[in-house]
Amino acid sequence: MTAGTPSPEHPGEGGLIPPISAPVPDADQPDFELHPSFELEALRAELLDPARWAEILIRYGITTRLAVALMDHNGKVLGSIHNTQPVWNLFRKGPAALRPSCPFCLSTLPACCALADALATGQVICVQDAAGMGHTAIPLFLGRHAIGAILAGQVFTRYPEPLPLGRVSRDRAVSSQDVWTAARHQAPVSRKNLGVYAELLSSLGQAFLLRRYAVILDKVLRQTSQRYQLLLDGSKDYALFTVDHGGFVTSWSPGAERFFGFTEEEMKGRSFRRFLTPEDVEQGAGQRDIESARQLGSVVAESWQVRKDGSRFLAEIVTARLGSEPSEFGRLLRDVTEEKKRAEALLQTKKLESIGILAGGIAHDFNNLLTGILGNLSLAMELMPSEDPSRPLLETAERGSQRAAALVSQMLDYAGNRDVTGTRFDLSGLVAETLPLIGKSIPNTVELKLALAPGLPWLEASSAAVQQIVMNMVVNAAESIPADGGTVYISTGAAPSQGGAENGPPGVFLEVRDTGCGMDQATQSRIFDPFFTTKFTGRGLGLASVSGIVRRLNARMEVESAPGDGSTFRITFEGVPAPLVPNKETRKIATKPGHAGMVLVVEDDPVIRRLTSTILQQYGYKVLTTDNGLAGVEAFRQHGNEISAVLLDLTMPVMGGEEAFHKMREIRTDIPIVISTGHDDISVQERFGSGLAGLIKKPYRAADLRDKIAAVVAMR
Repeated sequence: MTAGTPSPEHPGEGGLIPPISAPVPDADQPDFELHPSFELEALRAELLDPARWAEILIRYGITTRLAVALMDHNGKVLGSIHNTQPVWNLFRKGPAALRPSCPFCLSTLPACCALADALATGQVICVQDAAGMGHTAIPLFLGRHAIGAILAGQVFTRYPEPLPLGRVSRDRAVSSQDVWTAARHQAPVSRKNLGVYAELLSSLGQAFLLRRYAVILDKVLRQTSQRYQLLLDGSKDYALFTVDHGGFVTSWSPGAERFFGFTEEEMKGRSFRRFLTPEDVEQGAGQRDIESARQLGSVVAESWQVRKDGSRFLAEIVTARLGSEPSEFGRLLRDVTEEKKRAEALLQTKKLESIGILAGGIAHDFNNLLTGILGNLSLAMELMPSEDPSRPLLETAERGSQRAAALVSQMLDYAGNRDVTGTRFDLSGLVAETLPLIGKSIPNTVELKLALAPGLPWLEASSAAVQQIVMNMVVNAAESIPADGGTVYISTGAAPSQGGAENGPPGVFLEVRDTGCGMDQATQSRIFDPFFTTKFTGRGLGLASVSGIVRRLNARMEVESAPGDGSTFRITFEGVPAPLVPNKETRKIATKPGHAGMVLVVEDDPVIRRLTSTILQQYGYKVLTTDNGLAGVEAFRQHGNEISAVLLDLTMPVMGGEEAFHKMREIRTDIPIVISTGHDDISVQERFGSGLAGLIKKPYRAADLRDKIAAVVAMR
């Protein structure tokens, strides 16, 4: 029975033992937390390993002459009961069915609650049963977690009495004479001494429990540390090392050795500033990271690191303090050089695409304006006498309009709005034919050296687009040469297949290398921006248009340059098998201007609409005009039998030219339709099929429109 509960068999006989009220160590520490990797039941089993407790319990029992046993939190004896007492041994020989639930009590009634009370209250509980035999229950706690208990006693708290022993002996079917004989030879332990022994066992048991926990925790932490160390050492992407508050290395992992090339012997006790860049050392970046980690716990930074061989890599670095009052700091590094390059490349691509969209929109509007200007100029010159004194002025204005049209064409190249499909041709031959055209643009101090490989796979693209690449790259290289002269090397050759197919034709490369001034990284990042130039204001669309053409050809461009070392531009194209018979240029259809008939003009721009109407009427055509595709289809539905040809703008509100084209073809399959557009991004056969009669690109002259319409009308 628990202390404070009178014995029903010995009421009022002083059989009570005052409880020891001192709390178990750590039971009043709510902040104590188990390591998160522990599962409580498994931890209890490991903490209460009987083999680990045996030595301390045996020594305690021999020293105090008390029986002692280790219990789990459910009341089960773990291992053996050590130093069992003579009287208790006699009772344990009796019938098992008559034994009490408590392993240290002689009397079966009332049931002993010492263990339950000790675990519930966190206090040491002392009890005495009806036979006068006492014992203590000492709880074992980790923080607020009840782990188990220790029972100690099996002793009389005063000289044994025959009457109570006799009653219990009869109840347990044990010889009273044998019990009394043994009891007289078992020395009693006073209540006070039993309490002292209980306090001692409480301190010993709790200390041993905490020591067991520390051993287990240390093992878990070492295993965890080893796992993390193996993970870090085996990872090719991370390096870990520790430094003291002064930045001197205290530990060095194999991953750090792989990253930097320094061995542990070379770095132990040395400052980690030896692999910072001179700029970062001057600015105190390393020490700043340590101070920030000391204050904040951890800090993430990004900086260039220097390897033992002098090469550099960009690293993402986490610096963390180790402990609340740190004497060491951990540095975890990850190489993000390639990751940053990919991110910057993606950003650059998106930027170029955005600029391309803007350039395409501007070019479209400029084309409409130039069509009105160039068309009216050409029409005015055709209507005036050749000896008119104003004619040279108009011719000058016409040439200016044509140069403006060429600039718009470059903007369209950059924007990706021009068709790059075309015939098959030999790249080396095209380069050889192109260079004489730009001879006057190259200073006399610049020497061109060619290395054009024969027998290469051919290209299938717009020869004009590739020719523009060659011209812009060579001129750009020549402009980088200093005034005292230099060389531009132009070469072609075979390259691995762009598509990666084993049996596919190899690719073809064009390389332009110069001995000019070269470029730093900042300049290289902007060379494909429209109008960016290192020369003078107003230049710079050349490389931008090259970039646009290369993207549309699914080609690959690589740039290598450094200040003072010149620049190398290399473009790799997809190749196609060379034809057995050289290509022949398709002969143009001869046109006969002046055929009468009605032309339907569908154009949203009012200036161009009036211009085309004037030009066609001047050459004898009747003209019907509408300002959008839907109105054009309706006009064609009403006057289809009278219309000889249709001039159809591609980009219009309400209904675009492509949709209007197909609806008109549904009404009349034989109607010749000419598409008018400033964009050259269409593949005629793919988008419009065989029903398309022709294409006229804005801006155009009056004679261009006359010839195109006359040709398609004549083909009916």
